[in-house]
Amino acid sequence: MKLVANGINNNFLASCLPSKDVEVDCVLAAIAYGSDRGETPKLIQNCLEHKLRLDIWMRYDHTVPVTPSLLNTLLKNERNNIFCKLIPDMLHAKIIWWQGHGAYIGSANLTERAWYSNIETGIFISDIELSESGMDEQLEEFFDELIDLDKAFPLTKEIIAEQIEIDAFRRSKGTLKIDDEAKKKRAIEEWGGVSFTPDKKKVDKKKERFHEEWNSTLSTMRNIASQIEDFKPDWVDENIPRYWQVDQFLHAYYYNLVRQSDNTHPFEDYFQSNKVDPQQALMSALTWWKNTEQAPSNEDITFDVNAPNIRRLLSKENIKSLTSDDLLTLCSATHATLDHVIKIPTSVLGRPDVSTLTRNERLPLFAELLYSLRNTKGQSIIDMLDFILYSGKEADIWERIYQAGKLSEYKIKHYGINSIAEIVGWARPEATPPRNGRTNKALRALGYPVKINF
Repeated sequence: MKLVANGINNNFLASCLPSKDVEVDCVLAAIAYGSDRGETPKLIQNCLEHKLRLDIWMRYDHTVPVTPSLLNTLLKNERNNIFCKLIPDMLHAKIIWWQGHGAYIGSANLTERAWYSNIETGIFISDIELSESGMDEQLEEFFDELIDLDKAFPLTKEIIAEQIEIDAFRRSKGTLKIDDEAKKKRAIEEWGGVSFTPDKKKVDKKKERFHEEWNSTLSTMRNIASQIEDFKPDWVDENIPRYWQVDQFLHAYYYNLVRQSDNTHPFEDYFQSNKVDPQQALMSALTWWKNTEQAPSNEDITFDVNAPNIRRLLSKENIKSLTSDDLLTLCSATHATLDHVIKIPTSVLGRPDVSTLTRNERLPLFAELLYSLRNTKGQSIIDMLDFILYSGKEADIWERIYQAGKLSEYKIKHYGINSIAEIVGWARPEATPPRNGRTNKALRALGYPVKINF
């Protein structure tokens, strides 16, 4: 975590932008005011250069809070996965969430002065800090509310023309003294803000949203599973469960066809190209998969070693007797956990004496830490996995994944929903497929409207 105060401490907001070697899932931003002064803002430039999808909410009112030239820049870049919605009157937030990198929360608007010369204050919170503090869940709720906000509306050329007219009118009349007259020229009525929603309704809405998304994506993966046997490469054993095949097909597709030579992962560009006909994109990718003469990116190790180990260790017969060494085996075989481990500060792993550790050095420390942790219900990681896998109906596994990954009383620190949903699919492939952020990005690249962070 660091304070961003521009010239006061020489931490400028631009320094928070992710570099190309950081894999960012997408960018969500809510910034009230903005101007470009003839130059594309750094936030938008960074998204365009790294081929990142940006969803940004900005303010709309009769004072022209976002300059028409910036609105034009946003609208013309829709083809480059830059999407803007406007919120009338009550938006005053300044927040940017680079999913997979971190978040800025502070005072800076989307202007050159706010990013470089103004005395602004804000906090940049790294991805691992967001996860450890639970702030990522709160950010997700915040942006989900914006997504569902019925008063928010998409930017259009008509709105830009209206804002140009209002801006000219204000200038001709002497700006601030004519607010009442300017209001009459608005196409969208002045809004009084968000009404209070009881907490239980918010929780129920969040769970309902998760269930809908889970079922929708599960339906997509079932469709692929129904075809996967016809496209099985010769090097894949005939006894490999279909859902395992689906996951590793998506793994190979993402890391060999979607990932570019410059290490970017433009899955949103692929989505825009393939969304008209996902089935055609799927057939092309499956044909490529079938014709592979060997595992493109270690999928054979997953099939022959990692997945069987997880299934064996997490069987109903073995799960309650797992040791710390067994947990190390599980962590070493789970893609999402491996991604998370490398981001954890060395001090959290019990090594404050060093600043860097390799993934292989981190894994035993992480497994030991995870083995010792308990959630607020007193459950260990073993208790929680047993609860998810075997405590209720197979059809309700989604709900137990939701509880373990989203509800504070069930959550275990450092073990998020991506690790949970993935490992459950390796352990119970007859019930549900493995699923993590990479799964979602691969499906989206194929043209399916899948949410990256679920």
